[in-house]
Amino acid sequence: MAMDVSSLKENAGAFADCHGTSDETCMDAHDEGERQARHGEQKTRNCLICKTEFPSGWAGERICRRCKSTSAWRSGALG
Repeated sequence: MAMDVSSLKENAGAFADCHGTSDETCMDAHDEGERQARHGEQKTRNCLICKTEFPSGWAGERICRRCKSTSAWRSGALG
């Protein structure tokens, strides 16, 4: 059975290899990949955690960058 990997090959730049980098560098690389993949859906949204407005890059981005940078978010405690 052959698998079609054309989509993965086309979007390979959207994935970051974060080995040996800081969390902030990795997050920036990941965010940039998401922005490139979903460039037409930017909108101001309210964060589901702190309720402040933030520039959302795509429809599924509902947590602001400040809340994502907390240790509670990174550990999965806010899921």
